[in-house]
Amino acid sequence: MVISRTFFCTLIVCLTALISSSLLAQRPQEVSVDGLIYDLKHPDNDRRKRAATALGQSKVHQAVPGLIDLTEDRDASLRLAAAKALVRINDTRALKAHVRMTRDPKKEIQKKAIEGIIKIYVADEKGGFISGVKKLADAVNPLRDDYNPLLVESYVPVSQDAKDALAELLFSPETGIRKDAAVALGILRAHSTLASIQQALSLEPDNGVKTELIRTIYKIGDPSAGTAVIPLVNDRDKKVHDEAIFTLGRLRVSEALPLLKELYESGVEERRKILGFVPVSGKDNLQKKLLEALAFIGDPSCRDLFLSALEDSRDSYRLLAAEGLGRIGDSSDITRVAEKYLREKSSKAKLGMSLALYRMGREEHLIEVVNSSDKDQAYHYLLEFNTSEIRELYPYLLTVEHPIRLRLLDIIGLRGDSSAVTVIENLMQSTNPELASAANLAMRRIQGREASD
Repeated sequence: MVISRTFFCTLIVCLTALISSSLLAQRPQEVSVDGLIYDLKHPDNDRRKRAATALGQSKVHQAVPGLIDLTEDRDASLRLAAAKALVRINDTRALKAHVRMTRDPKKEIQKKAIEGIIKIYVADEKGGFISGVKKLADAVNPLRDDYNPLLVESYVPVSQDAKDALAELLFSPETGIRKDAAVALGILRAHSTLASIQQALSLEPDNGVKTELIRTIYKIGDPSAGTAVIPLVNDRDKKVHDEAIFTLGRLRVSEALPLLKELYESGVEERRKILGFVPVSGKDNLQKKLLEALAFIGDPSCRDLFLSALEDSRDSYRLLAAEGLGRIGDSSDITRVAEKYLREKSSKAKLGMSLALYRMGREEHLIEVVNSSDKDQAYHYLLEFNTSEIRELYPYLLTVEHPIRLRLLDIIGLRGDSSAVTVIENLMQSTNPELASAANLAMRRIQGREASD
């Protein structure tokens, strides 16, 4: 009995020890940061890869030098793991490595390199986009397929090596790489690469890449580069020709005016011949896009065209007609536009007429535009203002409601000059943190632009 009891107790102890050791073996082994960094040079490839992945997930900045070294490894899977980690960590020290990796033979690594370059310039340490798009860097892909609104701030200097490396990728045999490179150059406002962008656009066979190249020209914002877009107004692909029309209008490319005007008028005339009248159709979006482009260019040769559209039964056409007349700014049309303004039922069309009347000399209509600047329509009108018109906004910073003040500060920061410094300095001392922050950003933008000029 004693032997049996002793044997039983021994058995229990052995089983307990066995189970304990088994459970310990199943626990994930805790490794220090220093240990993971050390493992980046371990002879075992799998161990190096796991270390790179873990360091990237934890965003360990002190691992950046070791990860940069790993991007030059012979093993492509290790280079990719290091590239992914560097993108997640988003450290400026990795910029040269990202530039070098744009020439890596592996497509996946090139794509990560492009993403890494973008994030260095548009995401801060907390993950917020300094362009004002408030999304976490890890929750958004800066190379997503739909239109990408990201733009680097004008006061942020971008590496010429990075821009040149991205421009080289516009001629990659891989369609996806060309598209990502085009998106990146637009985000970074890579003006110095416009010659490469224009050349790539003339050679590009893929409609999706064409669209992104057109958008890049629009984001860079040089009207002289817009001439490369003119032939694409007649492109067979709807997305391509729509983007071309949009860009030519927004950049006010006057060389495109004859073609845009001819297309608009020929469509109207053709339907008049066939039907005896011009039918009202919500589906007629090409005609509307052409009118919109013409309204942005605002050339006096289109005055009669706009006056005709001002009588249209469609709200959107009256709105575009008013905007076009406003950009022409012919004071002889004040009476006609004022009469339409008094009878107008559409709030959007009426606001467009307010802008037109202000531009024609009726300064009292500016208050209507300012008071609506918390809405995108009026906000974009004010972004068109020249330097002298921007100065007329300064007094409103002291009288309008808080949300409108924030919008006005944004506009003055983007379009104003050093004459705004005094009024902005006063608002930088505001006890309202949101207002003080907006004033600080406006000051940075103006000073950055002045220094650049």
